[in-house]
Amino acid sequence: MMSLKALFVAVALPAMSAFVATVPGPAWSADDALYEDVFDPNSSFIRVLAPAEAFATIDGKTVRDFHAGLSDYVNVMPGTVAVMLSGQSIDIPVAPSKHYTVVSLNGMDPDVIEDTLALSPAKADVSVYNLTQVSGIDLYVPLANAVAIESVDAAHTKSVALKAPLTLDFDLRSGDEELAQVDAVDLKRKGGVTIVLSEQGGSFTALAVPNTYFK
Repeated sequence: MMSLKALFVAVALPAMSAFVATVPGPAWSADDALYEDVFDPNSSFIRVLAPAEAFATIDGKTVRDFHAGLSDYVNVMPGTVAVMLSGQSIDIPVAPSKHYTVVSLNGMDPDVIEDTLALSPAKADVSVYNLTQVSGIDLYVPLANAVAIESVDAAHTKSVALKAPLTLDFDLRSGDEELAQVDAVDLKRKGGVTIVLSEQGGSFTALAVPNTYFK
């Protein structure tokens, strides 16, 4: 079976391991048209992850059509930015050139998380948000027979940058137990995918949502 080193380069949070990738990709032109530098380089981005909400307001912009509870990233300038959820206003201190996710779960105060995204022209960012009560969730790559992201605690997130373009299946595991899976996740250069793991009545589901930007 193909080794992890032959498949992708991992660039993750401090606890993550780095791997050497040797998989060749097609010419740069295959992805160039997907990305345009239209935002101020000092600006930042905020989104919300709120499965129980129908909409939110970020810096005065209303975002709807959530996927797996996840909104678009909204472009904001550094400073204090207001986010409205369920009539509650959250003031977020925003630094330049950052990505943030406001996580709002039933019965819990909203939590602001800085997303660690590489935004590499040769890789795709993959983030796991663990919305379950189970800690130590691993993101497993069956094709490589290896773990891409290790031990995501309950109500936490971790990210990794993988070689792109690729299409991969992922398993969400607790130890040796497979809780959920997502198939045929399309990884694009300088793009990102967020995998949201949820639990209801003891059943687990995972959805992969491309990172999108409000326009």
